[in-house]
Amino acid sequence: MRKKTKRIKRSVAWMIALSLLVITTSVGGFFFIMSELERNNNNNNNNNNNQAEIEKEKAREVKRVELINEANILVSGYYYQEAIDLLKSNSDIYNDKMKNEVKKIEDFVAELKLYTGRTEQVFFHSLIVYPELAFGPNSSQAQGYNYWMTTELEFQRMLPLLMERGYVLVRISDLYEVDAQGNVSGKELYLPDGKRPLLMSVDNVGYPEVRKKEGFASRLIIDANNEVTAVIRNPQGVEIESRTAEVFPIVDDFVKEHPEFSYRGAKGMLGITGSWGVMGYDPKIASEAATAKEIADRLKELGWEFVSHSYTHADGKYFSEDSTLEGVKEDTELFKKWIVPIIGDSNVFIAPFGITLKGELYQYFIDEGYTFYLNVDRRSQPKIIGKSVLMPRINLDGFVMNKDKAYITEHFFDVDKVYDSRRPVFQ
Repeated sequence: MRKKTKRIKRSVAWMIALSLLVITTSVGGFFFIMSELERNNNNNNNNNNNQAEIEKEKAREVKRVELINEANILVSGYYYQEAIDLLKSNSDIYNDKMKNEVKKIEDFVAELKLYTGRTEQVFFHSLIVYPELAFGPNSSQAQGYNYWMTTELEFQRMLPLLMERGYVLVRISDLYEVDAQGNVSGKELYLPDGKRPLLMSVDNVGYPEVRKKEGFASRLIIDANNEVTAVIRNPQGVEIESRTAEVFPIVDDFVKEHPEFSYRGAKGMLGITGSWGVMGYDPKIASEAATAKEIADRLKELGWEFVSHSYTHADGKYFSEDSTLEGVKEDTELFKKWIVPIIGDSNVFIAPFGITLKGELYQYFIDEGYTFYLNVDRRSQPKIIGKSVLMPRINLDGFVMNKDKAYITEHFFDVDKVYDSRRPVFQ
């Protein structure tokens, strides 16, 4: 009996010990499993956090590349501070890479050169788009067109050659400043080495009916893309929209492709002659004047400027050796009445026929607020005269390319690479 009791006690002890072992093992296993699960969860969370950060950095890098590309375009258009400000505009992505890009621009700006050379201004009339009409047997003035006009093909050939020579379109206000008292002084212009400023103007931006039949544009419009485009009658007499039928869309498209050809968005000046209409519209018809103003406002947004080329563009008492003060006053008042409300005020006057008025006639224009008087003279340079600047211009047309070929080739482009073989023999 005593032995049996001992055996029972031993069995119970073993059972208790075994139970404790099972319990201990189970608890330990539970805590081990929980520990492992927690560790795995932490690892997963860390991995998720790391992956999220990687994706965020990828997005930041995409934005960096985007801003750097935009900044490079700004720099090519001479918007240096704007490019720097853009690169610094987002603190979330501004890192050492962006700092290096800023430094590159600052170093580039430090190397700019003060321009001290010649200041050239070239001018054109409306372009001959269809030489077969302009020079054809039914043309009203084939020889005049051959002398004083440039063909669309020639103009398109000129632009890349001018750019190769280092020319950059600028505004008069980039070269001169006028104080509150009307005093004029030269302004310092810094450009990359090898670049030189170029002023461009276009005369008589109106379209007489006869020219609409002779291969010239009919009018300007704002097209479906909010661009200013020319409308022209083709040889079949059908009106079409064309980006190559006038100076303005050609230059706009060229600058889009080559922003380095335009200093801070500068394009050129439109010389409006009142009696010819305004870009194809009659300023005395309210609805047409309103359309012309919309186009003028859009051209200003695109970098163009409007200036006076007189109202009459007539000789005699207006603009000739026989000009009278009464005549130029009459012309100026007509321009103010009909044209200024459309194009706005300007301090630039393009003299008809390139004539340089003298004495009280010249002073009259200065007193009227025309600080810059533009004549025609291929070899002279701008000259400050009192509170005005007399600014010569060069006509890049058939006459000059024939009669002054060597000079144009030396200063602007190789005439042989530009000249349109469809021109008639020059007389």
